[in-house]
Amino acid sequence: MTTATEKREKRHYWLREDFDQLMDLLPAADREMLKDMLPAGEELPGDRSSSSSLVYPKTIEGAFRELRLRGLKCDAADLLHLVEQRIVQPAGEMSDLQWSKDDIDAAAEWLYENERWDSWTHFCWVCNLRFGQCVQAYRVAAARFGWGFSQSFDPLGRVTVIEPPDDPDDYARIRFFPKGTKVEPKGVSQ
Repeated sequence: MTTATEKREKRHYWLREDFDQLMDLLPAADREMLKDMLPAGEELPGDRSSSSSLVYPKTIEGAFRELRLRGLKCDAADLLHLVEQRIVQPAGEMSDLQWSKDDIDAAAEWLYENERWDSWTHFCWVCNLRFGQCVQAYRVAAARFGWGFSQSFDPLGRVTVIEPPDDPDDYARIRFFPKGTKVEPKGVSQ
């Protein structure tokens, strides 16, 4: 039997390992092409302030934008408060904090534990979904059905199929289909 503490360990915001993998897939080719056009040692504009960039350390703007993209509610003032409370300790001065992956993940944990969730994280929690798997499933469906690229996922206006896990300690799985797709529930006999 699973205890309440063990159940609490499951996270429903966009976890680091999923974020790194999915953000590195599609935009990487475009970033590399643009970097080749810049003078040696120069970064792409906004990389450290971007929500989807994998360039670290990030600025405080890049940190809160990444956290928002990953399904957590915060802004620069919230992150400064976490620094003042010593919940996270990024390098640098308060006017120029350098946010590493570990710093951003520590802030993510605090935000998650304090239920600073956006609607998609809450959706994942209610449906027992892993946020990163939702994004991956949406990208697969977008490529398959010609919906265009998205950095996150949005089940609105799509046929959304959520399959419960075989083991209750695992996450459910989600798939997306175009509006009007007919699906039949498993285990339903007529």
